[in-house]
Amino acid sequence: MNSSELIGILRRNILTPVVLSIYVLAGILLFLHEYRDAWFMSFVITLNTIFAIVQEIRARRALHKLELMNAPFARIPQPDGTLKQVPYTDLTVGTTIELLPGDEVPADGEVIESRGLEVNESILTGESRSIEKPMKSTVLASSSVVAGTALVRVSAVGVDTKAGVMTSQLKQYRPELTPLQQILARLILWLTFGAMAVILFIWLAYWLAGYSTTVIFKTITSAGITIIPEGLILASTLLLAFGSLKLARANVLPQKLSAIEAMALLKVLCVDKTGTLTSDAIEFDRVEAFEDETDALQKKVGVAASLIGGGNATSDAITTALATAAHATALDTLAFSSERKLSAVRYRLDGQTHTIMLGAPEFVAAYAPISHTQKQLIERYASEGLRVLLVASFDDKKTPLKTLPQKSGLPLGLIILRNQLREGVKTTVSFLQKRGVSIRVISGDNPDTVRYIARSAGIINTDATITGADLEKLSKKQWDKTILNTTIFARVLPEQKEALIDTFKRHGLYTGMVGDGVNDALALKKADLGVAMFAGAAASRRVADIILLNNSFNSLPIGMRLGNRIMQAIELVSLLFFHKILYGLVVLFLTIALSLQYPFAPRHNTFMNIFMVSLPTLMWTFFPPQPLHRVNPKRFWQDTFWPILPISLISGIAVTAGYAYAMDILKLDYMTSGTIAVIMATAIAISLVFQSSRMLGVKITRRTASARLFYVVWASLVVFLAFGFQFSRSFFDFNHPASNRLHELWPILLVLTITLLVHYLFARLAGTRIRKDNTAM
Repeated sequence: MNSSELIGILRRNILTPVVLSIYVLAGILLFLHEYRDAWFMSFVITLNTIFAIVQEIRARRALHKLELMNAPFARIPQPDGTLKQVPYTDLTVGTTIELLPGDEVPADGEVIESRGLEVNESILTGESRSIEKPMKSTVLASSSVVAGTALVRVSAVGVDTKAGVMTSQLKQYRPELTPLQQILARLILWLTFGAMAVILFIWLAYWLAGYSTTVIFKTITSAGITIIPEGLILASTLLLAFGSLKLARANVLPQKLSAIEAMALLKVLCVDKTGTLTSDAIEFDRVEAFEDETDALQKKVGVAASLIGGGNATSDAITTALATAAHATALDTLAFSSERKLSAVRYRLDGQTHTIMLGAPEFVAAYAPISHTQKQLIERYASEGLRVLLVASFDDKKTPLKTLPQKSGLPLGLIILRNQLREGVKTTVSFLQKRGVSIRVISGDNPDTVRYIARSAGIINTDATITGADLEKLSKKQWDKTILNTTIFARVLPEQKEALIDTFKRHGLYTGMVGDGVNDALALKKADLGVAMFAGAAASRRVADIILLNNSFNSLPIGMRLGNRIMQAIELVSLLFFHKILYGLVVLFLTIALSLQYPFAPRHNTFMNIFMVSLPTLMWTFFPPQPLHRVNPKRFWQDTFWPILPISLISGIAVTAGYAYAMDILKLDYMTSGTIAVIMATAIAISLVFQSSRMLGVKITRRTASARLFYVVWASLVVFLAFGFQFSRSFFDFNHPASNRLHELWPILLVLTITLLVHYLFARLAGTRIRKDNTAM
């Protein structure tokens, strides 16, 4: 961590309105000779600030480690034919690297060997189109390989490249607030301004009542600490940071903290077929010739696939299964790309020149027309969930492959491939659909193949299918309605994927996208939640919000469950913060109305905050709750603020009543009456920690019991330390009534009992509403 980062962290945590205000108030109290309160306040806020700084530094380091888990690597060919992987930052000028489809170019360099290399330089130029890169041409860092393979000699690295972004990417750290944290930040800002108004009100009311300047400033300080939830952002950040590490251990790597919330909001999830619903391993089945002998066609396909080059699972599967000819010479190569959906090669073998094209039947058939019988055969295989490639040959030996005239080729036969349904995908699909997530399949494959796989996976409404070609024909008026009612999108182009995501988002549907190829990068970036496979293209990983480290779509439910628990923990802590603020305001206004001094000193608030917010935050951090429903951050106010509002009002009235009874009826001194108020407020806070689980629908499990035991043990220890020794009671200004007057406190005990009972009833009511409003897990 460099000095500028450290200065930024210090500035964010020290130069805040809350911290500066408390230091100013402590200075005023010091001036008024209230040394104990002044030094105690200064110590507490300094300790909190140091803790916040340490936590942010730890979060920065933790996120840095997570980023390094996804750090990109370059491949360096070795003399023995193997490949050595090194981080981008370790590359040096003069090194030769290998580029494959989906790679992000790690450095500027010169192409020294190209097999149909095409790159996309949109991140540098803003133009999203493929650019051919023949031998001796220059490739630039941060562009991405969309087709072909190449060997490149590095000419510039790091900040010396045209982009100059790869080495600085991991060094920059700016903590971004999640949407929920932004809500909380706005709340704190509003409460800060509200606190200023309350301070003026306290000053005027207490001045008119004749209180001393010392009492006025002590009350202002105590009320200010109560009203402003200075630790709420820290608590949410702590929960999210720990949650991110737990997600990473579950093979779900969040690259942004906001991804945890995004998983909770998800309404539409767009997935690819290959590598998501099916295994990413493509199995070669057979070659089936139309007229020629199958052996002769197999030889042509094997040679063509080997010369076109690897880098994608399809060509690798064909090359592995079929024999190749080492002495064949490639004359021209057209690498496969998602836009073309075909590849071609012109090669010379045994004195003869061959031009072979293979790819998606619909696209190859435009160059080599097929008969009705052949078309029916392709459709039959596709309807059985098989992947079918059409093979064609051309007599043309001169025309560049990119400009071969349509209908000039001859169809030779089919390549049959298989993708097995990924193990556990049915369970994953069922999990998502039961939670109201609509799954849409966006694929470049044949519609019949995609429909078969989607139906096998258990996806609903698979008959609603459309192809990319049909999408092109839709009018603007038809577009939205068609997209929203379609489940299967087949033979789509990368830019169409992006348009589909945009449509779902425009209609208010929180949309996720799962992808692994460079052709998915635009859609992943556009989606509210981009999910990439770790083994996928570097370009797709770089723009994703979440990376599945084990390359399994089935990890997503694990991440969603963990994310759901983290979000509920934040709701639980927020609910307790809201109670602290609201009941504190009620006590303040009621005591002013009754002409009573505010019962809580600054040290009292610190003591009570241990039970109200500090221990619960640690409790739910170490033992995340297990919700009975899917937490929806959009319902944050409905699920936290409004249910706790009546409970807070009752708490404030009860504490004020007990305090007023002690002061006006029993005629106890201010310190003793304040101690009674503190005990009542603490008892209510402890009870509310348990009731909050009922209010928000937390499932009672062994982990919940462990969390409660953790809270009870530490709460008991704090109570013992605070009340068990004379010096600690004196420090906190605690004073209990004389033993001969304890029997007079029964009305206070009765009020407290009734309050806790009413809290229980309100908590049950809130829990019932939560269960009705949310889908049970």
